[in-house]
This record gives sequence, structure tokens and C-alpha cells, in this order.
Amino acid sequence: MNAPSHDEVDRVLRLKRKEREVRACYPCRKRKVKCDGTQPCRTCQKRNHPHICTYDLPPDSRKEASHPAVNVQSASPSPGRVQRSRRQNEFPAAPLANIPLANIPTSHRLDDTAKNYVYSGDNSVVSILRSRASDGNESMTQDLGSVLGLQNTFNNYPFMDSKTPQEKWKSLLSVLPQRSEVLKFFHYYRVTAYPFNPILADMDRFESDMCTYLNAHSAGELRDEDQIVERWASDKSVGHISLLLATLAAGAHYSDIDYPARLELATDFARRSFHALRLSNFLFRPSLDIVQTLLILGNTLQNMGQSDAAWALLGTTIRLAQTMGLHTERSTSQWPEYVRTKSRTLWSTIVWQDSLLCMCYDRPPIVTVTGWTRDNSLFRRTDLSYQEIMHSLCRLILDIIRPDTFVGEFDRAIEALNRLDTLYQRGQPHLQMRSNCTTLQQNLEHLALKMHSSFCVSVVCRPAMKQSHAQPHLLQPEILRNRAKGSLIDASRAFLDFQALSVVPMRSWSMVHTVLSSTLLLCIWEETRNDPQCRDLQQSVIDVFSSSDSRTAEEGGIENDGQWLSARHIRALVTLRGALDRQQESNMPENEPWMPQNLDAGGFGQSIPDGLFDDINPFENSPVSYLDMIMNGPMFDLSQESNFL
Repeated sequence: MNAPSHDEVDRVLRLKRKEREVRACYPCRKRKVKCDGTQPCRTCQKRNHPHICTYDLPPDSRKEASHPAVNVQSASPSPGRVQRSRRQNEFPAAPLANIPLANIPTSHRLDDTAKNYVYSGDNSVVSILRSRASDGNESMTQDLGSVLGLQNTFNNYPFMDSKTPQEKWKSLLSVLPQRSEVLKFFHYYRVTAYPFNPILADMDRFESDMCTYLNAHSAGELRDEDQIVERWASDKSVGHISLLLATLAAGAHYSDIDYPARLELATDFARRSFHALRLSNFLFRPSLDIVQTLLILGNTLQNMGQSDAAWALLGTTIRLAQTMGLHTERSTSQWPEYVRTKSRTLWSTIVWQDSLLCMCYDRPPIVTVTGWTRDNSLFRRTDLSYQEIMHSLCRLILDIIRPDTFVGEFDRAIEALNRLDTLYQRGQPHLQMRSNCTTLQQNLEHLALKMHSSFCVSVVCRPAMKQSHAQPHLLQPEILRNRAKGSLIDASRAFLDFQALSVVPMRSWSMVHTVLSSTLLLCIWEETRNDPQCRDLQQSVIDVFSSSDSRTAEEGGIENDGQWLSARHIRALVTLRGALDRQQESNMPENEPWMPQNLDAGGFGQSIPDGLFDDINPFENSPVSYLDMIMNGPMFDLSQESNFL
């Protein structure tokens, strides 16, 4: 057997040689320095040329150019490089998922490895190894997340039947919003829901993308089940469609349709939105659109009376946002300025949702505000808008519900009141005084802020309300009790005025919770229960929830706005009405504390569970304890938890 020639050996070796995958950007490869694989990488940022940091230049371009005689097949890029190039040109990475690709400079497009970006703190093993990596072990550091089990590997959502691209395309077409649905229900979201809970981080960009969707829908791009349109089948586009459906669910809830149809529509939009989330693999590949979708869906569930489900979903949403690194400014430093701004706004919105819900439930929050630098200009301005005050107010709430154990309750409460007052005084004129309101929207913003701030004040003052008797010789408790009384009255009045102008307070869980908890405390607190003014407010609140505007069933149940209320809120209404009825029938003496007895739900469609008040002694428990038992009574029967059947 003849020995092979050197040329034959070289030919075989060339065929067997595996092309080394490019891990560093072109400038770092050119300078032969370390590159962390991000876009732009830290090295390019330190050298002040992030705009030239790119990964799509082939390393042997000069060699190919110097050999024009090479045939076309041998000069073509390798399959691996072609695949990477296609990925780069198809979709941006998760942090850029909300930006049309045409608007993203080439220098800002991240390579495919960034799609699987998972935030890790500076002290994590991944971050430490990556910071110490050299060019020789780049490939190892790029895969550290997967090696250590800290990175998802499923490219498709595993918990659904649709597996192939064709099946997913058909499934997507089945839940797409129709043109008539978008035109009708997005208006309700934009005008009614969004101004008082601005979850969308960039409304202008969202509306522009919505117009793109409507044009594509009218052009017939989203009709043929057998013809997949790639630009609408991507995870990025499906995530945007899920966000659009979520806004329609919220819009349907605030629409002028009768309650049964409204509930069915809102639920259907939410179901379709969540299915689109699964098609976009939301749990394994989160994006800014996905986080916003989950926030809107959770808030809609809450407004439909399902606050426990909203609480659970919000926890998942926050964890996904933290996976992306939205909770810290440092993790977004390599992103384009637009994305950093949007991420900051979105995290502030998450703080808004979590802090208000935690304050209502008296549960510990998940969010933090230490990861982002404070905007110091807010402390110098005296023209803060409604949204700016609400964002600042929610940061204060986090301090309130995370008590400092080294400071006394009364001292902390007085300090919190001072901070709340200072913040309120820096708002725009129409937010401070209703006499300065000149438009309907200014009136609504004034009343919404009055409700939220009054509720915060009442929560701050609850240490003084827990005392069984007033102590005039102590100044701090007396100040807190006076502020508490004023805040409860202000919250009730603001609700009554607000509902006369808009459906927002009757459809918003947080506002219903505020007025019911406030009127209940007015009813059972010794400082206010015999006050004629407070009693009139209580009766007015009852009348609103039993108003003639709601269609009444034969048994007297509320068919319109009332039935969406959660079981806790219905229980609060029943308790409040029972207390008023008992006071009117028995002419209760002023020194006798009210005790709920034998209450019937009557027109509110739900009875009070037997034994609910068995453990309450009116002479030993504070009004706050009454409120807690009524509003936060057990909703789940765990007595048979140990039994299978």
C-alpha cells in the first residue's frame, strides 16, 4: 500500500478541521485583548469606541479578499457562521425585544448568546470566572451558565401541545386580536385604565407597533394557516401580541358593557394573552414585553376580584424581571440608552404594583429600590405630576412596610407623615387642591391621589389606632389619631366624588379596598363610630354599592359593578351594612363598642362564615384587629389538608 502524499494528508486535515467559533468582537480580536462577549463589550466601552463593537465581521475577510481565484463554494462562510449571521439579522436579544430591528444600530445588536442572558450578581461564580477569563478559555466562560445549571435550555415552551412551527403558527392565529376588538377595547384601556396605572413603559412606541399589527392584519398576513409569516412567528412578535391582548383585557374590564358580557370578554382576552405568552416561551425567555404583559394581566385579575391569584402572579413577574436584571442599573449598563430608560421605568412600575398590594395585604414585598440611582431632580421640583408622585409614594410605602426595629413605632409614624406631607406639597397645583382643577382629567387625578395618599396616612397612623383608649397626655399618639380620623374621612369622600365622575374607582380593586377599609374603621373605631358625619359617609358608601344604576336581581343581588368584588370586599360591605342597621334599630349607647352579630349578606350575594368573630373580644381588640379579621379572614379551608379524599 502506497503511503499518502503530503498534499493528500493536508487535504484530509483541512476537511476534518473544525472551525473555531468566534467568541470575541472584531476590535478585541484585532487587538488580541479580552472580550466578555456582550454588545458592546466592556473593553470597547472602556476604550470609548462601543459603536465599532461588532461580531459579524469574518476573521479571515482579508485572506478571502487576497485570493480572488478561490471558487465561490470555498469562499462562502461556514454553516456555523451563516447560522449566527441569520440569527443576528432576525431578532435582537431579550433586552431589545421591544425595538424594531430597523431602528437598532448594528453596533447595538447583540449576538445570539445574549438571547439567553441571565442576570448574575458580581459575587456569583459565573461573574467571577467571567471577569478572570482570558482569551484562551473564552469558550468555557461563555457556557458557564449552562454548565452550572444557571441558564434555561428549552427553546420552546414545554407545557403545551404545539411543538412544530406549523402547529404554533396555527395556535397563534387562533388567538390573534381582530381589528374590531383592537379599535374598540384599546380605547378604554388608553383613556380609562392607563392614566391611573401606567404599566406600559413606552405608550408611543406601543401604539406605533399596534398600528403595524393592524396594517399587517388588514393586508392578510395573518390569515393563512399554511403559510408562516416569519416576522410574526418570532418570539419577539408573539410577545408583543400577548401584550396587546392584555391591554384589551384591561380595556374590556373598564368598558361600558354589562357586567356578565364584560367579565366574559375580559376573561377571554386574558386567556388568549396568556396562551400567546406560552407560545413566546415566556417562562424561559422573558422580555420587556412579556414582563409588561404579566403586570397588566395580574392587575386585571386583581380588578376582577381575584387578588390572591394576582398576588401569586406578581411574584412570578418580579422574578422574571430580576432574571433579566431590571432591578439593578449596573446590569443594564451595556444596553442602549433607550432600553435602559425603558427598563428603569418598568422596574418603577413593578415597585408601584408590589408596594400597593403589599400594603393592602400587610405582606412583605419582594422588590427593592436600591439597585437604581435616585433621580435627585425630583427632590428639587415643585411641579411633580400624578405619575411622578405615585412612583415616589410607592418608594415611601416600601420604607413604611419594612419597619426599622431600632426606631419606636410612634417616632417612625411621625417621620413617615412628614415625608408624605412634603411629597404631597411638591405636586402640581391641581393635585394639591381641587379648586385648582380646570379639566376632568385634573379632577380625576386629584381624587385618585387623595385616595392613595389618605390610605397611606391611615396605615402609618395605625399604631395609635391600636390603642384601646386615647391618651391626651401623650402628644405623638394624639397627633396620629387626629391624622388617622382625617385620612379615613378624606379617603371616603374622595371615593364618593371620584365615582360620580368615572367608573375607575368602582372597577379598581385598590380603590374599592381603600374605601371599604376606611369606612369600616370609621364604623368600629371609638373615635368615629358615633360621629354623625362619619355615619353619613358610611351610608353613602353603602348606597353607592347598592345604587339603582346597577341592575338588581330578584333576591336583591347586584348584577352589575358589585359582583366582581372579591369575597373579602363583599364581607366588608355586609359587615358595614349590618353595623349601620344595628345602630339605627337599637340606638346603641355611645360608650358601647359595636360587635357584629348574625349578619346576613342580603343584597351582596354572600354570607359571613359562621364563627368568623368568635375570637374577637370587643373590649380587648383594637379596630385594626376587627378590620384584619373581616378583610383578611382565611379564604382557604385547610382543615382537611391531611386527607386525600
